[in-house]
Amino acid sequence: MTDTHVFRTRVLGPLLMCLACLCFAALDTLIKYLSHRLPLTEVIWVRYAVQTIAIAILFVPKMKGRILRTANPRLQALRGMCLLGASLFVINGLSRLPLTETTAVLFLAPLIITLLSGPVLGERIKPVDWFAVTLGFVGVLIIVRPGGGLLTWAILFPVGTACCNAVYQMVTRSFHSAEHPVTTNLYTGLVGVLVLAPLMPFVWQWPTAEQWGVLVLAGLVGGLAHYIITKALECSSAAALGPYGYTQLVWAALLGFFVFGALPDAITWLGIAVIASSGLLLSIYHLVAARRR
Repeated sequence: MTDTHVFRTRVLGPLLMCLACLCFAALDTLIKYLSHRLPLTEVIWVRYAVQTIAIAILFVPKMKGRILRTANPRLQALRGMCLLGASLFVINGLSRLPLTETTAVLFLAPLIITLLSGPVLGERIKPVDWFAVTLGFVGVLIIVRPGGGLLTWAILFPVGTACCNAVYQMVTRSFHSAEHPVTTNLYTGLVGVLVLAPLMPFVWQWPTAEQWGVLVLAGLVGGLAHYIITKALECSSAAALGPYGYTQLVWAALLGFFVFGALPDAITWLGIAVIASSGLLLSIYHLVAARRR
């Protein structure tokens, strides 16, 4: 193992993953800011439109027609619909719930994948997987506090986002051939733009100059986040990068405090720690198992 390989797998990959998590937390913050000022569907449509235009400007001159070449058009469409569903759910959740708590519930996705991997992918679920799923559910209960202020129907929005993200990741795992990351990101944006475009004449509200700036920034940050994750996965395995994904909870807490003045209380931090522990347990277990094999 060369020094360059060690640097890429143990330093560069994790750093890129942490940067991607910062971008995702920033994207959620921008969307939460816009959700109280513009129609939610419009915010999501412009976010995808900006991402699609940016990718086209940057990569079409070099890739030309190859940028649309895919061996899995139906799976690309399904994955795009999953991400669109996740976006619609999360923006509705962010408009009604605190940023940090919403972000924490989103991390149910790895646990949902564990539950579905048996019946859908035919994988054997081990006792440690069931323990992690149960622990993650306990963490969510701590955050929403049955009988407390967060256990309202609005909590279904981040739960729906987690489900869409889980299906998205499972669709990605089912790909039987390599897809160019630029092509995948382009299709992701195109699906969102095309599906929501017919609704725009009915919901459109012309943004102010400031709102246009935030909308464009959200689109660029979202596209950048997905691209950085792709580069991180080129350096390290998904199992090795999994634990670093929980830095998004820290970024969300910091941005929620600085932008909205909302700081999670001790009980919320406890729930976040429990959810993070469940995910870390799964990531570390599968990483160790992979190294033994």
